[in-house]
Amino acid sequence: MGVAIVVIVVAICGEACDARERDVEWRPFRSVPRSSSYRDDGTMSRGDGDGTATDDDGDDDDDGMRDDANDRAPLLRSASDEATAARRRETRREEDVSNGRLNARVNASTSTSAKARLERALDGHPIGLVVLGATEMWERFGYYAARALLALYVTKILTDATFDVRRVWGLRTLGRWLVRYDFATTFPDATTDPDGARARVNAAEALSAKTYGAFACLTYLTPVFGGILSDAALGPHRSALVGAAVMAVGYAAMASERAFLLGMLAVCFGNGAFKPSISTQLSALYSKSDPKRDAGFSIFYCCINVGAFFSPLIAGTVRLYFGYGAAFGSAALGMACALVIYTSNRKYVLESAARSGRARGETDEETGDGSDCESTPAESPPPPTTTSLSTMVRLARESSSAVTAVAIVCAAGVGFSMVYEQQGSTLMIFSDEHINLHGLPTEFVAALNPFLVLALTPAVTALWDWQAKSGKEPHQMTKIAIGSGLLSASFAVLMFGALPIDSHASPDRVSVAWIVLNQVFLTAGELFNYPVALSYISKVAPEGLLSALIGLWFGSSFFGNYFSGLLGATYPTFSTPSAFFAMLAMISGFVCVVIALARAPLRRHCPVD
Repeated sequence: MGVAIVVIVVAICGEACDARERDVEWRPFRSVPRSSSYRDDGTMSRGDGDGTATDDDGDDDDDGMRDDANDRAPLLRSASDEATAARRRETRREEDVSNGRLNARVNASTSTSAKARLERALDGHPIGLVVLGATEMWERFGYYAARALLALYVTKILTDATFDVRRVWGLRTLGRWLVRYDFATTFPDATTDPDGARARVNAAEALSAKTYGAFACLTYLTPVFGGILSDAALGPHRSALVGAAVMAVGYAAMASERAFLLGMLAVCFGNGAFKPSISTQLSALYSKSDPKRDAGFSIFYCCINVGAFFSPLIAGTVRLYFGYGAAFGSAALGMACALVIYTSNRKYVLESAARSGRARGETDEETGDGSDCESTPAESPPPPTTTSLSTMVRLARESSSAVTAVAIVCAAGVGFSMVYEQQGSTLMIFSDEHINLHGLPTEFVAALNPFLVLALTPAVTALWDWQAKSGKEPHQMTKIAIGSGLLSASFAVLMFGALPIDSHASPDRVSVAWIVLNQVFLTAGELFNYPVALSYISKVAPEGLLSALIGLWFGSSFFGNYFSGLLGATYPTFSTPSAFFAMLAMISGFVCVVIALARAPLRRHCPVD
């Protein structure tokens, strides 16, 4: 709006100045009366009625005046031609300027109108939320595309008898280290050596699973160090830029055979710099007392799941028609889109942060004293806000209550994740063996969660808005406890649904309604846990430790994924699937009770209301 007003004012002032210049510019070219002339001494002679000129004394100077007129005629014609050409040039210039100003006014008016409509559609949420949400959506598009392709690609190339494993840098060494198998040996013939062929396939599947697990764990571990780097050196803006660029290069490297593993590592490290920085900037869009804060984080989380829902479908289609290289290339393209969206719309993030009053650190460095926080956010991004390591240690000691609160939430996040992440392993196995999917592929189950996130997020945020307006919105720790309770209920539902199945080897199948109901409760618990926990941490964390503590939250998912794998490995050891699901329900129920008990002391020692 401010930019549009400035453009209109400049246009109006410019037209006024041009009009004044036009009034003055042609005055020297106004001709004197034809019947008058000037002598060299400055006295005027006037013509009489018959056209002859007389001086003040009445003397007849007809001959002299004719000579002077003849001498001046060429000069007058030349001046008249120059004046006409100048007028034409000025007219063309005025038309060009007028058209340009008209286009500028139209563009400014259109931009202003679109921005106003967007603000009304957001219902009080900042426009910066749209920018960060779109950025994160495309970043998650790339990540989930690569994650969906990773295990399949590694298995394919290692079970291909014509593929030389040495074409992928480091893959042979990785196989020797993780599964104790040398994939450079000749592929055994299934007809003459079936045991050797089976051992090769088992080793390939094991290596692909461990490679996938390492990729997933590292993407959650590196944000711990990336958050510290962001707070201590780069700042959130530069950290996000570096992380996005490194991830885009990493996905492109994964599209090639030789640099596949190097690209995977680049994606992990780039993610470590990117994730906490984007979450830090999201936190700056809302004041700590803003009732729309939790809803904003949930909308942001919904954007993540838009990318998560579509990326496997698109990447899988690209793989089917163009191969794995093009499919990994689509992940790189998604990351490039995220980088372009973020860099080209950064000004809206700064404007929204300035309005919320949470951008003091950036504006202080930009203006010197922070007195004009909205003076130049759209023109020049501020330098990064950083904190020295010694200052971070001092802040951690001074804010021990906040750090303790974050540690408790992260510990609860580990317990939540180790149960929640079973949907990608044991739930898929159970669905494949014991759910009647009516001919649908098992991947249908994997698509339920992101779809339900998109479907349930508006309902959950509407509920919180209604509770906030009526003064009944629960505390954030209460929401996290509710989320763990809903997760427990999801596996309790599945426990009852799986009761007819008396063993893992049973051919019996139960209705698909049980897995759908399980996913409804599980997804609702996810919405009450993950985005709310991130919002809570960003609210209680000191400014100088914000990115580091957000990185610690993402690091808790690393341990959650690790323990989820250990927990899932016990699934075949249970006598029935119902017994395993009962254990999962008890673990998440225990987390619910711990959070509920910790809510009161945390609220007393670390208030955020």
